[in-house]
Amino acid sequence: MITRHFRIILTCLITISLVLVSCSTTTTTQNKQPIEVVSVTGPLQPFTPGGPTVEITLKNVSTEPIISLTAFFVEFTEPGPHDFDFAVTSANPLLSGKSISDTLTLINGGFGNNTPYHLTITGTLQNGAAFTYTKQVEIVAPTTQ
Repeated sequence: MITRHFRIILTCLITISLVLVSCSTTTTTQNKQPIEVVSVTGPLQPFTPGGPTVEITLKNVSTEPIISLTAFFVEFTEPGPHDFDFAVTSANPLLSGKSISDTLTLINGGFGNNTPYHLTITGTLQNGAAFTYTKQVEIVAPTTQ
């Protein structure tokens, strides 16, 4: 009798666990990041002896305005951080559907074509929710016009 009740309880717990895991997985795949990387371009003119100049363009793909936004390459942190600091504040938010660019010289930085780099993006939505995630990107040569 106890064994039968134990099996029923165990079966119920396993079923509930599977339902919770599938709900969690569905929620995770539906929640996309609030920022999309539009482009990462470099090296830009004029060339500097200190390192290459790179431009990053990001787009707010969330429905919420963004009030702070920075990005940096994980690979280029020496001799100091190379933060792309986008001019986004609570007084000047990045609205939904809008893009923003920032250009930075990567001191002592170097990169190759067709090489993936890790770009970490951090920020805060207007509702106070913070986000941080890393995307793999390629630095693409600028197009000539």
